[in-house]
Formats: sequence, C-alpha cells, structure tokens
Amino acid sequence: MPYPNDPNRALAADAAPSPMPPWQRLRDVFFSPGAVFAAARQKPDFVAPMLAMAVLAASFSIVFAYWVKVDHREVARRAIERQLELQGKRWNDLSDAEQRQYEQGIEFSASLQRFAPAVGVGVGVLFTLALAGLYYLGMLLMRGQASFAQTLSVTAYAVYATDSVKYALSLLVILLRPPDVEQIIKARGSFVVSNPAPLLPESLPAWLLAAASWVDAFSIWFIALMAIGLAAIAYKKTPRQMVVIPAGLWLLGVFGSAIFALVTGAK
Repeated sequence: MPYPNDPNRALAADAAPSPMPPWQRLRDVFFSPGAVFAAARQKPDFVAPMLAMAVLAASFSIVFAYWVKVDHREVARRAIERQLELQGKRWNDLSDAEQRQYEQGIEFSASLQRFAPAVGVGVGVLFTLALAGLYYLGMLLMRGQASFAQTLSVTAYAVYATDSVKYALSLLVILLRPPDVEQIIKARGSFVVSNPAPLLPESLPAWLLAAASWVDAFSIWFIALMAIGLAAIAYKKTPRQMVVIPAGLWLLGVFGSAIFALVTGAK
C-alpha cells in the first residue's frame, strides 16, 4: 500500500506529464512540438486542431471572396483555355457540342464558389483523416505501438501548424496585392511562393514542374513535425527512425504527381 510520503510515488507523479489544454497545444505546436505530441500520446486530441483549421479555411474563403473582386466564370474559362493551349488547341477549335460541355462545366464550377467555405472545411477534414490513415498504416509497418486516435492527433496538429502559417501569409499577400485571374489560376490555392515551381519557365516539361512543386518549405516542415510526432507516440522509436514514413509518402507524392503530369501534360 503506497503511503503519502512514498518517494517512488512522488517520482512517478513528477514523471507524468501534466495535462495540456487544447489552447496551449495550439500555441505550443509552433515552439515545442515535442511536448505537444507527447501530450497527444497521453491524451489524444484531434478536435481542437481540426476545428481551428475549419475556422481558418472558412475565414480565408470569406475574406478572399469579399476582398478579391473576380469573376469566377472567367477564372474557370481561363483555366480551361490554358489546358487547351497545352494541347495545341483554342476555344474556337472546339465543336459546338464540346463548347456546350465546357460551358456547363464553367457554370457548375462558378456555382460551387457560393459554397467555398463549406467545401474547404469538408475537404480539409477528409484530407486529414485520409492522411492519418496512411500514417497509421505506416506505423503498423514500422511496429510503432500507437492507436489511430494518437496518429490522427499528431497529423491534425502538424496540418494545423503548417497550413495556418500558409493561410496567414496568403491572406497578407492578397490584402497587399489582390491577384488577377492569371495569378489565381497559377496559385492553385496558395499565394505564397514556397517552392521553385512558380519561378521556373513554363516551357519546361510538365513532369518537371510538377515534381518541383513538391520541393516545398511547408512540406519539409510538415515532414519534420510528423517525424517528431510519430516518434513521440510510438514505443521506443526516434524521429530519425520515423522520418521514413512521412518522407516515403512525400516521395510517392513526387513520383505520382510527375507521372500524372507526364501522362496528361497538365501543368
């Protein structure tokens, strides 16, 4: 029977990490990610970062729609014209049936913009869940003793950390200089130049531009966070061992994107 002044009990209490509230985790993941992920092993928490990301995504969509005065039909039409140019075609080269089909797609794409905040939130949640599933599978292959809830917590906080900074920088960019149609198309959702692809000539092969887009500062940061997080929730694993999982998935993304661009010619 343990006694109140039992030194072993006192040492055990000191060794156990103190509970970390969600607001502190959302803050400290930028400065002390190891401590946040260690807390996630003791008490998984994925609701707070996913809720924070939902608020950020919806807020960015609303501010973008209010601040950037752009015709969404024109954006959709110009995106189609760019793809036709890559195929050596022009809009006038299309048959009447093809033009009607593209027009329907343009109208549908423009109508979806009214639901952009909700769509952004839904896509973000599904993306985080799918990514956590891949990392959990990697944990099983690496024999890391962690639950899916723990893996989802690490993934959610890593996504929150990297994407929140990306949203903040993108918001600053569009407030200082609202983008035009061409810039919106080239941005592909992010107005922050964090990889060499936007700086390379568009005359380069599509597969090379696609691969270059993955050499991204935020991707490198995300890989580092995931390596730290997976090591924190796994049993007797180090970040150097666990970096194999996020780096491996990143390489699959690089090759998959390059192959898709090579086959389709999409840039």
